[in-house]
Amino acid sequence: MNKLIVALSALAAGFTASAKPSFYLPERIFAAPGIELNVYFKEVFDSVVPQNYAYVASCRKGKSELTRWCFTPAKEDAGKEYKLVINAWNDEGRVACVTSVVEVAAAPKDPAKRVTLALFGDSLTNCGFQNQTLRVMQECGYTGYEPVGSRASVTGGAKHDGYGGYTFNTFFNNYRVSEEEVERIQDAAEREQLKALGVPVKIVHAWQRSLLRSPLVKFENGQKVVDVKAWLDKVNGGAQPDYVLIELGVNSVFGYVGDEAALHERLQQEVIPDATNFIARLRQDMPDSVYLLCTQPVGTSQDGFAANYGSTYNEVQLRKTLFALNREYDAMVKAMNDPKVRLLPLGHSVDPYGGYIQSVEPINARSKVKRTRQVNAVHLSSDGGLQMGDTIAAALMVDLGK
Repeated sequence: MNKLIVALSALAAGFTASAKPSFYLPERIFAAPGIELNVYFKEVFDSVVPQNYAYVASCRKGKSELTRWCFTPAKEDAGKEYKLVINAWNDEGRVACVTSVVEVAAAPKDPAKRVTLALFGDSLTNCGFQNQTLRVMQECGYTGYEPVGSRASVTGGAKHDGYGGYTFNTFFNNYRVSEEEVERIQDAAEREQLKALGVPVKIVHAWQRSLLRSPLVKFENGQKVVDVKAWLDKVNGGAQPDYVLIELGVNSVFGYVGDEAALHERLQQEVIPDATNFIARLRQDMPDSVYLLCTQPVGTSQDGFAANYGSTYNEVQLRKTLFALNREYDAMVKAMNDPKVRLLPLGHSVDPYGGYIQSVEPINARSKVKRTRQVNAVHLSSDGGLQMGDTIAAALMVDLGK
């Protein structure tokens, strides 16, 4: 309880010390003909109370609605760019402004050419965005697009390496054994070595087996070894993928509290070094791949946090943290100044109101009236997954059209 009080006190201090709200939207965002592009204002405006502002988006294309700016490019928009300006207002006047360029994919040069993508992700892969990316790429004529990975989605068939709870470091460290495996091992010395790698996990569901071990780690000569080449042999015939999509970060920062300065310091000391090392280690064996680091969706509602965490953690702090994370990702990629390491803007495109898991429930224990509530703090619904998949597909099409 004392720890909780301290955490909540730090949280309150963080809010009072925050700078005035500002926008975060990458300098370039990507679109493709026939695919809806969304910029949700709550996803790009870093305010504790985003609903207290009015937003006006100005662009030659699209529509500025109450909660979003949206644009579905037509064929004649292919290969073009459009300037997007978003202003936030209150009764005292304009509070903040951001400018971005919307880049629309040109027609593919060779849509039948084999293009492979490896995905390293976390539990957000459960919303199926990898399946939607595959579906959209095929529907738009990119017949050579092929996702590669250690596991296939239950529906949709897109292979990937997305695992619940994973961080950058998990992919290089996780190697655990189940109780069933320990019992089958006859050699006592080997059994003790395996136990030393981590507390054996009781397997309840078959799908949990994939969480025990990183696909990049093997057990050799009594120790854990990162073997990217063995993974490549398994998933892509030893060849480097054209793209490596990295959808990680939420598990690295969940639970952070503090003001913007404290968040920046922790991200700089912990997460950004992990992300940098992750990419650097993969590049040792995959130097020719293009690495796409995704910004994260930041918005949901307090209802989702209440359903999952009661009163111990809240939506506002995680929004602040994820805004800070996305800014640090952006700065990290710019500092690397490497054409093979790129930012993939994603966070702006997920509906913070309808894109998360929901349930229809009574408004209170005595009422027969029901309403739709968000019941998950960070995990997207299938609709949110469709939006993520659309955004990733559009970014790939922009690059493949150059």
